[in-house]
Amino acid sequence: MPRTSAPRGAIRFRISPTRPLLMVEAEVNGQGPFNFVLDTGASFCVITPKTAAAIGLKPAGKKPTAIGAGGRIQASLAKLKNFRLGSHAVRNLGVAIMALDHIEQRLGVEVAGLVGYNFLKAFVVTLDYPNGLLRLKRRAVRMRKPVKR
Repeated sequence: MPRTSAPRGAIRFRISPTRPLLMVEAEVNGQGPFNFVLDTGASFCVITPKTAAAIGLKPAGKKPTAIGAGGRIQASLAKLKNFRLGSHAVRNLGVAIMALDHIEQRLGVEVAGLVGYNFLKAFVVTLDYPNGLLRLKRRAVRMRKPVKR
């Protein structure tokens, strides 16, 4: 049975039929939607070179080696103007640009990138598996106590 649209503020996710990975649709720099994997174990968001080309994103110059489930992978770094899941956006988000062939092969579907910690840390994240919903709530900003002199 097809699901209805998500309740206000929630994002629908799908679970890959071949692996227990959560798939969400995201907008990148105002374009999309693109198919992303929600990866709570990734410290950084990732977009593929194909996605970067589609949105006209150029690497910033640094080329670190990323280490993940697929082993060591060469990456480039860049900044997105805006990354949006549903109604929730983060501006000036750092991303790694790297191939995700190993994930695409396992899933049997094209993936535009990974949603990682550097996006998720701005929110309280709730996963409602029975209803296939991701809920994001902006974290309250904590005020530091003034320093006594």
